[in-house]
Amino acid sequence: MALLAPDEPAAFEVVNPAGVSRYLLLCDHASHRMPRTLGTLGLPEAERLSHIGWDIGAADVARELSSMLDAPLVLSGYSRLAIDCNRPPGAAASIPAITCEIAVPGNSDVSGMERDQREAELFWPY
Repeated sequence: MALLAPDEPAAFEVVNPAGVSRYLLLCDHASHRMPRTLGTLGLPEAERLSHIGWDIGAADVARELSSMLDAPLVLSGYSRLAIDCNRPPGAAASIPAITCEIAVPGNSDVSGMERDQREAELFWPY
């Protein structure tokens, strides 16, 4: 079974792909979106929407910089609670069971196959 359904957004979004700047901008924690198959990871909405799930406002700042610099921008499409695209694959912190002293029940016992699937569908495409 796929992690992302066909009607869910891609693992990343490209903004200003034809930008002429010599810079490429990345925004690793741009979204709090969660793949439907992962549900809430056992967290209440307030926690998923807090700083533990994404960098609040980072996508807006990155979009503004992309426009100002005329630079291409790649934004991650899903919450760092699903997989943190700013951590090496396989690292414990890439799929955190605890973050900022908050337990993430849905990440507490992730199998190797589940980890591989999150990496394949969310991390590597980004």
